[in-house]
Amino acid sequence: MVVKQSALTIEKIAIEVAQALVRVSAYEDTVRLSLPLLYPGGAMVGVEVSRLRDGFLVSDAGGARREAGLMGAERSFQRIAQDVAQRFGIRFDHHMMFDLDVAEVHLVPAVIAVANAAKTAVENAALHHAATEHADHRADLWDKLQTAYGAAAIAREPVRFQGSSESWDFDAGLQIEGKLALFEIVTPYANSVNSAVTKFLDVMDLGEEIAPKRIAVVTNPEKTPRLLVLGRTSRILPAESSAEQYRRAA
Repeated sequence: MVVKQSALTIEKIAIEVAQALVRVSAYEDTVRLSLPLLYPGGAMVGVEVSRLRDGFLVSDAGGARREAGLMGAERSFQRIAQDVAQRFGIRFDHHMMFDLDVAEVHLVPAVIAVANAAKTAVENAALHHAATEHADHRADLWDKLQTAYGAAAIAREPVRFQGSSESWDFDAGLQIEGKLALFEIVTPYANSVNSAVTKFLDVMDLGEEIAPKRIAVVTNPEKTPRLLVLGRTSRILPAESSAEQYRRAA
């Protein structure tokens, strides 16, 4: 098979790639740049540049706050964004990340600073929210297991278990009739599913005679990605299941 070589020079190809990476839309005295940076939810980071009397306003137009809100992390974002903005040398007014009265020669670094600050603030808020959410679900899991098996059966702390290649922390573990059952909370985010699958696969590699039972406690089955993959490594149990369902799972 003969591959036809492009007639474009490498410089022109690079220009075309750059133009494809950055989307530009203009209206009145404002230009919006959609940049090749992604928020945790997958949306492109956007920065708006507006002309002022003595320079330019460079802002995320509240996009970072909205992205954090979509993940339920707006409260965390409000606390985190102020520190992030200061670190990047810009400002945050509880609505948007911005730099004010930017000279034309400083537009490029201002756009970079606002975009990276917006992305970093949302990422940090998402991590904080996920950790808090996971802790709440873990407390609920311990309550459910205590109801199902009694207070003596459950220790209110994560359990470390040695898999085939390394040790893993699980949200709970129970000894049932001489057989260990490991429970892991899975929230409806790809990284949570990936983490659980990695742990369960390593435990599975011990072999069915040795490997403990594995229960994925799924907080939102309808919105959880890769549920079929997760189901190949563990038994899936909706978090709101009854005490009897928890007993049957283990």
